[in-house]
Amino acid sequence: MTDITCPACGAEFDLTVAFACEEERRAFARLASVSIPLGTRVLKYIALFTPPKQRLTSAKKLKLLMQLLPDLERKVITHKGRDWTAPLDAWAQAIDQMLAARDAQRLELPMKGHGYLYAVLAGMADKHEAAQEAKREEDARLRPRRDTVQVRGQALEIGAALDVVYGGKDPALAAIEQRERNAAPMPAHLRARIDQLKKGTP
Repeated sequence: MTDITCPACGAEFDLTVAFACEEERRAFARLASVSIPLGTRVLKYIALFTPPKQRLTSAKKLKLLMQLLPDLERKVITHKGRDWTAPLDAWAQAIDQMLAARDAQRLELPMKGHGYLYAVLAGMADKHEAAQEAKREEDARLRPRRDTVQVRGQALEIGAALDVVYGGKDPALAAIEQRERNAAPMPAHLRARIDQLKKGTP
């Protein structure tokens, strides 16, 4: 294998080392571009893969980081056959949970893969989705309802139906007025122009 010489100190090293260092530098640059504070957490998480009484090699660190980077960048993970939204704050919370579990000696180390982390992220996303769905249902339940009744073949709201029944209003006309009330209001300048045309004003 070809060796190269450092122009500063004259030390010789294998060319593959230079390429490995460059790949590692680019990976850490990508991580920093995602989030520097989160990047610190990610490196602490990667340290959970360190074998007992050994050091985690640079090659292993790079491999683990490259497995995470695509999902960190797209803010989505795939777990058990489906995609889950994973914003950066969720990554931070999930890693913090794992670090706390490590400190409490409730985490089996060293980690063998990212399954535990992704399970935590998926669980957080599932709870968020459930909360959003519950909010939508609650909003729908509290939204005012406009009940309708049939009057001579016309579906009318209660107030309009009473006008027809007790006020003698034509049901078709009442239906038209109801649609106009429910429609978006006409802009003032258009309403003024229509009034001018009705009066014959050019």
